[in-house]
Amino acid sequence: MKIKNTSIENDAVWTNKKGILMRYENLNIYTLNRWLSEMRDNKRFRNGVINPTHKLVFINLEIFEDFLYWKQHGYSRVMAK
Repeated sequence: MKIKNTSIENDAVWTNKKGILMRYENLNIYTLNRWLSEMRDNKRFRNGVINPTHKLVFINLEIFEDFLYWKQHGYSRVMAK
C-alpha cells in the first residue's frame, strides 16, 4: 500500500479525522479510529487527541506523525534525532 501525503494547510497544528484522511490519502476511517484509540491508551501520545464532545475529535498533526514513526520503528522521531 502506498500512502500519499497531501498538504492541507501548512501552518495547521490541529485537524479533525477528515483532515487526517485527506492528508494520508489511502488511510481508511476504520484504521484511523483504531490508531486514535491506541493513541488515547498510550501515555506518550494521549495529548495528541482531544474529544471535547462525543462527536468531535481534534488531532495534533505533529503528535500523530510521531505516533506513525513509533508504530513503524518502536520509537519517537524526536528521540531518534
